Amino acid sequence: MSYLVLARKLRPARFKDLVGQEHIWKTLINAIRSDRVAHAFLFTGPRGTGKTSCARILTKALSCHSPVDFEPCNACENCLEINQGIATDIIEIDAASNRGIEHIRELRENVKFSPAKCRFKTYIIDEVHMLTTESFNALLKTLEEPPAHVKFILATTDHHKIPTTVISRCQRYDFSNIPVAEMTVFLKSVVQKEGIAISDSGLSIIANSSSGGMRDALTMLDMLISFSGDQIDDEKVIRILGLNDARELDSLMEAIIAKDVAKVITLFQNLVQKGRSITRIVIDLMNIVKDLSLVKTVSQEELKWHEFLPDQFALYQRLAERVTIGTLQQYFQIIMEVEGQIRRSTQAKICVEMGLIKMCSVESLAGIAEIITALRDSGKKKSPITS
Repeated sequence: MSYLVLARKLRPARFKDLVGQEHIWKTLINAIRSDRVAHAFLFTGPRGTGKTSCARILTKALSCHSPVDFEPCNACENCLEINQGIATDIIEIDAASNRGIEHIRELRENVKFSPAKCRFKTYIIDEVHMLTTESFNALLKTLEEPPAHVKFILATTDHHKIPTTVISRCQRYDFSNIPVAEMTVFLKSVVQKEGIAISDSGLSIIANSSSGGMRDALTMLDMLISFSGDQIDDEKVIRILGLNDARELDSLMEAIIAKDVAKVITLFQNLVQKGRSITRIVIDLMNIVKDLSLVKTVSQEELKWHEFLPDQFALYQRLAERVTIGTLQQYFQIIMEVEGQIRRSTQAKICVEMGLIKMCSVESLAGIAEIITALRDSGKKKSPITS
């Protein structure tokens, strides 16, 4: 039997399995309970957050023979066929490859036919923003007044490309990035079931690297299991996910603060020789300066939302003590200038090197608040003038 990747093996089968989207599935269950299910839905949000899975769950819930608390039973004939992707009344369309007006005309001709087995004939159109303008126009009337036996579920990662005339005809549900904490808890339950030994910090690194998408997180976990087997330590997680570059960039920033020009240029050259994108290096440096500014001005308790690599927060605390906010602002301005230069120049590498040298020459600059505090302190030391 062929191996089934975790992202497919663990695809949500019930509304309550949708991690981090409680606001959506509770609304949908309430709509089913009160028999106020719309004829058209728009599911929008980042990749891997459960849009297509939710569309299938909703379809099952509407056609299930034995629903449990308005959730699909996943045991009746309709549920099983939908899970296997063989239900004739559930039509999934990939708009990226079926975007022409001829496909929409075919859809309009077919919607008039009643469902064969399910309660509704459901059209799930994925990446709907890829449809052409003509296709959207052809879909409008059918989307607004479909036959009573038809439901439309449109899914997209970019709702800005969908005409407002289409959006206004749908109930819109915004899927959000899955919080790192919730994703870590879910991943922990996955590795326990799979018999994989990995630390909580390792799972947190995976969750943070997934950019809020569960599919990406499970794909990373699959890759780590393939490489390391059932024993995965933090160093392997960092190495396989390509996060060693993050530590090298931290070393680059540390050398900049130490004004060690030779080390700065050497570290930059090493990153470039490894194939690291020059633009990506500049963006990552910008993020490091931002993180240092946060560490310097915000307490650790208030920074719980931000995920750092192991020992990274302690390093940033040490580095933040060696620079002022004014200096960090100067760093940021230099990086912004370099980012603009590399977009216009054919010599991006030289532009970055000169920018790094300039950062090494920045003198510590006190902020206005620090200057005012210093003046007050000096004023207190002076004795008052008496007549």
